[in-house]
Amino acid sequence: MTSALEWKKMRRTGFFPAFLAGGLLTAAVPVVNTALRPENFVDQQALPAVILTGANWQVMSMLLSFLIIIGACIMYHTEFADNAMQRMDTLPKRPENLFFGKCSVLLVLTAGVLVLGGTAFLFCGWKWFSADRIFTAEIGKSMGFSFVMFLPLLIFMTAVSSLCKNMWISLGIGTICLFMTSILQNGGGILSYLPFMMPMKIYPALQEAQAVKCLIISCGETVGFGVLEIICLKIRRNFT
Repeated sequence: MTSALEWKKMRRTGFFPAFLAGGLLTAAVPVVNTALRPENFVDQQALPAVILTGANWQVMSMLLSFLIIIGACIMYHTEFADNAMQRMDTLPKRPENLFFGKCSVLLVLTAGVLVLGGTAFLFCGWKWFSADRIFTAEIGKSMGFSFVMFLPLLIFMTAVSSLCKNMWISLGIGTICLFMTSILQNGGGILSYLPFMMPMKIYPALQEAQAVKCLIISCGETVGFGVLEIICLKIRRNFT
């Protein structure tokens, strides 16, 4: 019920067309990159999935991460506008339901963008690499893996947006953290598993044990951020 209400509220804004435009821009990255210099990719001695994701995923994940950051900020900005959030706190409705309703909308939109990105990879593979079913399966696994990698970022940014009445504060936090990944991405250790770093993981480039480890950590972070958000919402409601 909450998710359906969130969809209705967002339909009245330009949220969905903007997200679609961002998704198409993300999907255009591998197509344009490969079309402009096909010889740089076709001549490489590696699997097509490794070549295409290695050359394009960093930019694509950055774009989708930025979409999620903006989306989370806008969704809660509409609630804080004209003190709508304060009025909602007086209703017999649990605030965490609102939070998870917004998360569900972002989850569906993120999955849609990943489908567009996967379709773009498949197009590039079939056109320039004469890819087979193995390539198709590898891209499908890669997009599914990436969906799980985006979960901590999505939950974290939605939580930050729910706690910041001023949209520019949450947007600033998200943008700074996102651009910090360009500094930290070459490092290892625990920093490589921060929520903003997880979407950068490239499934075809990982060994099976590494991929499983990333999946476990991502799920753990997602649950952890969700629990912390519930606690924060309860504390805020008790003191307002």
